[in-house]
Amino acid sequence: MDYYELVRGPFAWVALLIFILGSLYRILELLAKGKKEKTLFPLRSLKDAVRSVLHGVIPFGATYMRKQPVFTIITFVFHICVVILPIFLLAHIVLWFESWKILWWSLPDSLADIMAIMVILSCLYFFVRRRVVPEVKRVTHPGDYILLLIILLPFLTGFLTYHQWGPYRSMLILHILSGEILLVSVPFSKLVHMLMFVFSRAYMGSEFGKVLETQEW
Repeated sequence: MDYYELVRGPFAWVALLIFILGSLYRILELLAKGKKEKTLFPLRSLKDAVRSVLHGVIPFGATYMRKQPVFTIITFVFHICVVILPIFLLAHIVLWFESWKILWWSLPDSLADIMAIMVILSCLYFFVRRRVVPEVKRVTHPGDYILLLIILLPFLTGFLTYHQWGPYRSMLILHILSGEILLVSVPFSKLVHMLMFVFSRAYMGSEFGKVLETQEW
């Protein structure tokens, strides 16, 4: 078995299994801790929880977003591309079809190219921001740069592979392997916020919406 078959077969299954089980564990752990926690003002409101989530997913829905328009726009574009591109990329859909006979709508190649470039440029922006913005630099750790690299590599290598820039097979193997590393990293790093976002926003809105009497959580 060569490296391509290894990363496309056993490694892919292991990465997917770790991602699923790790994600379930983190979510169940969060729910268990939420039940045990006692608050000074135990107020719960579904309306405030939903409003908090909406303020987090609507661009410029909160004051901190309006104070940093460039950061907000880049952040939203980055997250949309990171989530949408891997799911609706034609090459990925073809692999799903070959394995499971599942087929769905795909992005036009030109749009997928643009989205990949946006992710790459966004990662560079986040790197520079961590280096030059004082308040961000103070709370930045080496692991934050590693996470940026983990996110960047699958999109960069995928872009290079698609355009066949560089050694194609080696780049393809690196693309698949870096994607698997990204998948495995999600439950065990700061990337877990992609799973916890709704829970944390809903919790803050539900618990503190009436106490703080504010829409900014």
